[in-house]
Amino acid sequence: MSDDPAGQASVADARAYAYRYLGAREHSCQELRDKLLRKGVPRDIAHMAVDELAEEGLVSDQRYAEAFARSRIERHQGPFKIRAELRKRGVPDAVVEEALSAQEPDWRDLALSWARKRQRGELDQKEKARLYRSGCGRGFSHEQMMRVIEALESEAP
Repeated sequence: MSDDPAGQASVADARAYAYRYLGAREHSCQELRDKLLRKGVPRDIAHMAVDELAEEGLVSDQRYAEAFARSRIERHQGPFKIRAELRKRGVPDAVVEEALSAQEPDWRDLALSWARKRQRGELDQKEKARLYRSGCGRGFSHEQMMRVIEALESEAP
């Protein structure tokens, strides 16, 4: 950080750090603020810098949430886990819901595709329980996983 007369980081310094972080990947506003604070930037300067970047469209919770949701859906993660991860990263609930609805995945088909890849051998009670627990841990609901298990049972010879 460069020294200004008061010995504090300037908004320009904070923006320079932010540009480096944003050059690597998209960040939520809260993530970017937290990284600047960990870098030693004072709270008010970090907030001003991130607010300026948001006004300029260089950082956007909406864009971040959509990209994050898309990447997690491609990795076969369910809606509960994606919501929790986005909230943990400081994305507002309304933005989270909008990002998930913009993707419009069929969660049951996504869970079924994941379960088919993970199924090991015969679909006995133990295997059903393992798939159910694992699917719920990936963020799929009880109802979604029960439908997946029913579908797998109907496919079984």
